Amino acid sequence: MFDIIVVGTGAAGVAAAFGFTERGIKPLILDVGFSNPDQDVKVSQNLYDFKQERDSFDLTIGKDYRGLHNIAYPDNTVPVKLTAPNFGFVTQGSEQLSPYRSGGFSPVQSFASGGLANAWGAGVYRFIERDLEGFPLKEPDLVGYFDRLTDEIGISGTEDDLRPFFGKADRLQEPLRLSFNASLLYQAYQKNREYLNLKGLHVGRARLAVLSEARDGRHPCDYTNLEFWQPGLPYIYTPLITLEKLVREGKVYYKNQRLVNSFEEIDGGVLVRCKNLPNQIDEEFRCKKLLLAAGAINTAKIVLSSRQDFETQLSLLDNPAIQIPLVFPSSIGRVIDKHAFGLVQLNLVWEDNHTGERLQGSVMEITSPMRAEFFPSLPFCASANLDLMRYLLPAMMLIQLFYPSSMRKPSRLKLLPDNSLSIEGDEISVDLSHVKTFLGFMRRLGAYSHPALIVKVPNGHAIHYAGTLPMRDIPSTPYECYPNGRLNQTENVYIVDGASFPALPAKNYSFAMMANAMRIADEIAKRTGDV
Repeated sequence: MFDIIVVGTGAAGVAAAFGFTERGIKPLILDVGFSNPDQDVKVSQNLYDFKQERDSFDLTIGKDYRGLHNIAYPDNTVPVKLTAPNFGFVTQGSEQLSPYRSGGFSPVQSFASGGLANAWGAGVYRFIERDLEGFPLKEPDLVGYFDRLTDEIGISGTEDDLRPFFGKADRLQEPLRLSFNASLLYQAYQKNREYLNLKGLHVGRARLAVLSEARDGRHPCDYTNLEFWQPGLPYIYTPLITLEKLVREGKVYYKNQRLVNSFEEIDGGVLVRCKNLPNQIDEEFRCKKLLLAAGAINTAKIVLSSRQDFETQLSLLDNPAIQIPLVFPSSIGRVIDKHAFGLVQLNLVWEDNHTGERLQGSVMEITSPMRAEFFPSLPFCASANLDLMRYLLPAMMLIQLFYPSSMRKPSRLKLLPDNSLSIEGDEISVDLSHVKTFLGFMRRLGAYSHPALIVKVPNGHAIHYAGTLPMRDIPSTPYECYPNGRLNQTENVYIVDGASFPALPAKNYSFAMMANAMRIADEIAKRTGDV
């Protein structure tokens, strides 16, 4: 019998396992664990230099035309980064291993080693007291774990106007270099800072799990624009980095190619049932404590399957989001920024008087994605659109603006008798009239847009899934858990991923999910001694 079994190697699962190893406890990790295959094209130079010297078809489109998915299927789009051929492993097998029927919700699932974080945007934000409204937790419960994770991850950022919203900036590396257009926007913000702060808008440097200085054998960001095309870039932290280190150092047992289906509590522990995928045989493992970190959707599925419950409908949260393209007229016609970091450049927080909510935005560079992603949104003929993109793209950035989950009715998740899931949701219904005020702020900063250009992100594409098994001070249903993560009506089963989050502020939750997973692992280790 193992002391601890952790299911899943996404951000929460790896953080929980890491927490146990710091206490001298060696957990078993069960995972499907598809790995990043040898890539057909691996780039070791700047993206634009590579494209000038070599045929980039296999890198950007792929033999199966994966890169054109969002053009070929405009009604069934996927997040842009996941269309890249080299990122195909991230969602490999998901439709077969976790089939679903959906209406109004487009889930993105991963069974890769390291999970969806293989393709994450690398934004890491501490939850502060306001972010934890509705949680049976307080900010001090997580602060120490944020500190420990900052040391493990390597985070770039600084102390600036976002300090009241992102928490303390201790232990951070220097922020990344800004792209040309991001510099324009940030300089204009500094000049208009007093006025914009009075209006509730605050802008600052992004806090990213991206190295600006060498660390632990990983080199710093080299500004090659490869973030959308090349997984495993050493300067971008993913949970896989910690997982591989723990395996290499013999601090965890790791068994991949196992799909966990259900559990059963037995005398003194838990029986975990899974499928050995290569052999297609059923296997069982026994442990004293089971921690589920398979993602809010599949963790809920495991719990429902364990209880053979085909009636209960669980809530599923995700952050509503919109995308706002920005054009900097002063940059029209300039050469595209070939040496930029291709993801988030700046963050902003807007305390919107119209909605009464605090919204968070990521200001993103678009030097890395294919121009084809923008082609369908332009109104002219093909040749005119191509010319327009040639001049406009070097002058553009994109803001992804997130809303709290409370601004949309939760989606509904249910297990069906054939072991598939039914997920039903509603499209974003937020009144966007208030965004005109926001666009006015952007014009003041030299960036222009129009309400007609705003894109509502499909329900499910923020990929901040949560709330299926929420934590409560005192759980009232079998599908809630205690503040220590223990699932109600169980003795030894714990929920450590986003499934336990009862609400989502307008903020990426990965860092908070990792800190919470470490907190739960610590509490288990402290309470049970040697487990």
